[in-house]
Amino acid sequence: MSGLVLFSHPNHELAIFGLLQRLKPSLVYLTDGGDPDRVAQTRRGLESIGLADRARFLDYPERQFYEALVERDSGFYQQVARRVGRLVRRHPPDEVLCDAIEFYNPVHDLSLPIVRAALGDTGTLPVFEVPLIYQTSASDEVYEVQRWPASRRADQIEIRLSEQELAVKTTARDRIYTSLVTQMGPVVAALPPTHLSLEVIAPARSNLPEPEVDGALRYERRARLLATRGEIATEITYRDHYLPVASSLVSTG
Repeated sequence: MSGLVLFSHPNHELAIFGLLQRLKPSLVYLTDGGDPDRVAQTRRGLESIGLADRARFLDYPERQFYEALVERDSGFYQQVARRVGRLVRRHPPDEVLCDAIEFYNPVHDLSLPIVRAALGDTGTLPVFEVPLIYQTSASDEVYEVQRWPASRRADQIEIRLSEQELAVKTTARDRIYTSLVTQMGPVVAALPPTHLSLEVIAPARSNLPEPEVDGALRYERRARLLATRGEIATEITYRDHYLPVASSLVSTG
């Protein structure tokens, strides 16, 4: 079996660091994550589990993805999907894993539409979503990390790590992925071994989901806050920006 894992940003692999140790897949990263340290730490993390030579970085600046969303530039994203498609055809996988659609970050949420478009006539391959983080429906900022909301738990596939796999993952979090831990704070740093030792994925949805009733549309909330502070000029929204771009990718897949 040969697998392909596609993530929008480096460091996302930590969510399934145990599964990566088992599957030994190829990996594709769409953007640089906006920070060269994140790329460097991902390279170190993958090297620690023997996967450094199986990773391909497309090296798009993260800001280019956001700018294309603001401009509703579907052509840009279709070009990205064609690049991924060429990689898939060159080394056909048996299965594909990618970022889940969680309404936390619109760039995360474009991974699955890009995969669907990239697979094209090979779209019968099994595709799985990897949950990273979502904001619950609570009014305050409460997050769930690498877990599904209640509406998707019935379909989840659970991977329980061995003691050795967990030790490697915990060491990587604490000693390698320092940018991620600094950015996310206790949301990631304080996760106990009982949480880290269970990884979950789920079969990917075939259609674009509407914002969940058991999760918040976090990136719109964040955009409103940044706009109020004068830090951004245009708010990226689900209906005006994400949905037109994502729909164009799914329709061409």
